Formats: sequence, C-alpha cells, structure tokens
Amino acid sequence: MTHEPTNTDRAEWAKQALAAFTARTYGGDHPDTMDRGDLETAIYDLIADLLHYAKRQGFDTGSIITQACYHFECELREEVTP
Repeated sequence: MTHEPTNTDRAEWAKQALAAFTARTYGGDHPDTMDRGDLETAIYDLIADLLHYAKRQGFDTGSIITQACYHFECELREEVTP
C-alpha cells in the first residue's frame, strides 16, 4: 500500500528544502533556530528564488503562484475532510 503524503509530510519536506537554502544564504542558520522574522523572510526569499528559476526555465510564474495556492488550499481541505 502506498503512503499518501500528509500536510505534515509536506511541511517537513519544505523545512528540509528551507534548511538547505538557509545554510547557503543565511550564514548556516537552520529554520529550527532562526528568529521568527528571519524565518519568514527566508521563506519568501526561497519562494522568490524558485520563481527566478522557473522564469529562467520559461515557465509562467504567475501561473505557478496560482497553481501553488490552489494546491495548498486543496491539500488543506483534504486534511480536514475524512
């Protein structure tokens, strides 16, 4: 049986990606030890950098943001719906 990812799984994957990002861009800081304001900044910096990457690959960044928000909202609804 295949394990369907939970939102907790997704959040952990994001934290791992953010940890790799902050290790390079925030002087080795880790999300678990960062000040809340710095952590918030790091999150939107990573999202912005992903959009720079997507643009260089020829993707429509507006569509990516729209689809990401849609997926996020659907995943939130799935978690509370049995």
